[in-house]
Amino acid sequence: YRFWVICADMAAQYTVPDPTTPAKTYMRYQGLASYLSSGGDNYWVIDTDYDNYAITYACRSLKEDGSCDDGYSLISRNPHGLPPAIQRILHQKQEEICMSGQFQPVLQSGTF
Repeated sequence: YRFWVICADMAAQYTVPDPTTPAKTYMRYQGLASYLSSGGDNYWVIDTDYDNYAITYACRSLKEDGSCDDGYSLISRNPHGLPPAIQRILHQKQEEICMSGQFQPVLQSGTF
């Protein structure tokens, strides 16, 4: 069997519809190839320390009960993980947004 590695090149543009809430943006995205998705989502930065992490929310699909299917992300600048003090802050934030234990790690190493 052979596997083809396809790079999903995407372009995105962010706008701030209401300047009084700059953390709530609108993300319009476009796949650079015709088979990639395109569209737009509300994209919110829930929390960030601007140096180590950001917790974001974007909802592309809804469950039957109206809640977002898979919209939360925890983004880290450090590929080796975060220090315990930052992890404690993130766990507290996850509790606050009722998403404790709902995050799964996704390795962004650039290799397959």
